[in-house]
Amino acid sequence: MSKTTYRVDNWKQYNRSLINRGNLTLWFCEDTKVGWYAKPCKNRCSGRPPLYSDRCIEVALTLRSLFRFPLRATQGFLEGLVTLLKLDLKVPYYSQLSRRAAGLDVKFYSKKSGKKPTDLVVDSTGLKIYGEGEWKMRTHGKQKRRTWRKLHIAINPDGMESVAIELTEAKVHDDSVIPKLLQNQTITGKLYADGAYISKSCFDAIAATGGGASIALRSGTGTVKKNPSDGQTLRNSLVQEIRRAGGKVAWKKSSGYHKRSLVETQMFRFKTILGAGLSNRLFANQVIEAKIKTLILNKMSRAGMPHSYPIQ
Repeated sequence: MSKTTYRVDNWKQYNRSLINRGNLTLWFCEDTKVGWYAKPCKNRCSGRPPLYSDRCIEVALTLRSLFRFPLRATQGFLEGLVTLLKLDLKVPYYSQLSRRAAGLDVKFYSKKSGKKPTDLVVDSTGLKIYGEGEWKMRTHGKQKRRTWRKLHIAINPDGMESVAIELTEAKVHDDSVIPKLLQNQTITGKLYADGAYISKSCFDAIAATGGGASIALRSGTGTVKKNPSDGQTLRNSLVQEIRRAGGKVAWKKSSGYHKRSLVETQMFRFKTILGAGLSNRLFANQVIEAKIKTLILNKMSRAGMPHSYPIQ
């Protein structure tokens, strides 16, 4: 069978959204100028109160991640931007950006994105901290230590926006993060995931959201008949669904399981647009960097995404 090809039917709008990704007014808006400085502390606070608001620091770090600047170049970029716009604003020093990053409360899922997600798709990927690149590894082999962080991500397949992320060390298994990843989430449809998420704790966390599960179980998985938990009841129904479909291969086609590949697309976008590594060295700052990069992708998705249809 020949591979199905697709054609984008909203190319004009999507092309405009790609251009707008580099438009500074999309990232440095009027609200940013108004909330540039921190509000006075009403109660007595120990130490000197901050001059710049969290919004200011977040915008600066967003521009840094978007354009892949070092901290010092970020300060210089902001100074030039403020001068060109003829704004009477001071710019935080690069050292302030580094110190304040760890304390930011980044809300990366915005209510402006529209309706709550019906389905969720989850997976994880690695982000490099130290070590040689892929070409060096393939040509000369591993010579120095390589350090990674694992990014666990849950996306809304309708709109390609991330609704939750967790950053952990590389040795943390995927299924141990699911309860925290799905905390405060409500699913009216299904959660799609691969075979790494088949543990009891995963299904219990999915059952707590009120949704169903579309997970590739291992061959020969049986049902729990004696006092099953809510998650085990959910897994029992999934086992029966696979059996009725005539096996896992047929079930994947009939159930729409391949929607799970959309999270692979999101991780590809993350690494292609924003880089496959993290620039910060402190773990707390790395968490904020991952959240800010996720927020950037969400904003790009809201600006416009391609709508395609098969032509053969």
